Formats: sequence, structure tokens, C-alpha cells
Amino acid sequence: MDIVESPNADPTAAALIDGQYRRLEDVDKLMDQPGARTEREQKTREEWLQSPHGQMCKELYDKFLEYKAFVEKDPDGAFVDYEEHQLFARALGLMETHTRKYAVRDQQNLERAQRAARCTHILTNGERCRAPRVRRRLLCHMHERMLEARAEKLELPPLEDANSIQLAIMKLQKAVIDGTLDHKRIGYLSNLIQIAAWNVSRTNFGGDE
Repeated sequence: MDIVESPNADPTAAALIDGQYRRLEDVDKLMDQPGARTEREQKTREEWLQSPHGQMCKELYDKFLEYKAFVEKDPDGAFVDYEEHQLFARALGLMETHTRKYAVRDQQNLERAQRAARCTHILTNGERCRAPRVRRRLLCHMHERMLEARAEKLELPPLEDANSIQLAIMKLQKAVIDGTLDHKRIGYLSNLIQIAAWNVSRTNFGGDE
């Protein structure tokens, strides 16, 4: 992200992102959109790899891995007395230390996640959601959002699995028989349930650890 003087009429639009000027207060919201940071980071990496220093660094790293494989295959063939090899050995030691440190950190994070309080949402089949719940809340992030999106006039279950979709169909059937919804709304709901049934196998609400 580049911060430059904006040529736009809005002087507060000073953040240049992908050729468009945006206000600084909108940058965080933009970058928090699903996939935004990943796409931005990938684009930044590709630009870096095209730069002279990026190409040299990539070439150095590839040669480092190539020499590492050679040493592992033929340790007696390494020239341990030479400064070049000693530099390689120090870099390898730093890499191993770095890997161990982050392995310990990841293990600690995993243990904390396993100890975290779980979402209190009960699935249609009677099982409890196993995702960590939001701090100071009773539900996980996804079920918090699903609760916010729940309709007030017709209480449908969260369309999160085949069981809940089947229950939603039964509730829609009852609404049709009881005449509590007009034909247009029934048609809209039928289409939405069909979309949910098609999409349910492609989503993951964090129920599995």
C-alpha cells in the first residue's frame, strides 16, 4: 500500500491500493474482506520476485537448498574449513532454531485452542458445535453471524448441514399449508434453500477441529 497525495476531489482519499485512491479509515475494512490480505500478499510477493533483489534472494535460497541436499547426501564431501561452508552452516543453524521456536509456538497455540471454551450452539442432529466461542460470548464467530442473520417472521434453523436444510424444508412446508406466507415469499425461500443445499458441502463453519 502506497500513501501518496491524492489527485481526487476528496483530499482524504490518500491510500493508493491497486490503482484506486481510498480513505485511510476504509483501508482496514477493505483489507479485512475474505481473501483480500491473501491476494494482496501474493501480489506483493510476485512484484518482489520480479525485482533484482528479489531474484537474487530467490536464487540464493534455491542454491542454499541445493547445497543442503548435497551435504545431507554426502556429508564427507563438504568443505568444512572454508568460510563459504561455515556461513552456510551458521545459516542452517539459524533456520533450525527458527523452525524449532515456531514449532513450539504452534504447539502451544494448539494446546490453548484445545482448552478454549466451545460454542454452545446445538446442531440439528443434537451434537454440539466444537468451534471455539467468541471471547465473552456463548457462540463461535460463524454462529454469531448466523444468529444475527436469522429472520424474525419465520424461524428457520441455520442452513449449515443436510439435517438443518431438511428441517427448513419441513418448516417451509408448514408455512405453505398454514398459509402464513404469500406465494412470492415461498418461491424466494424455496430458491434459497435449494442454493443452501447445493452449497452446504462446500462450506466449513469450523465445527471440526
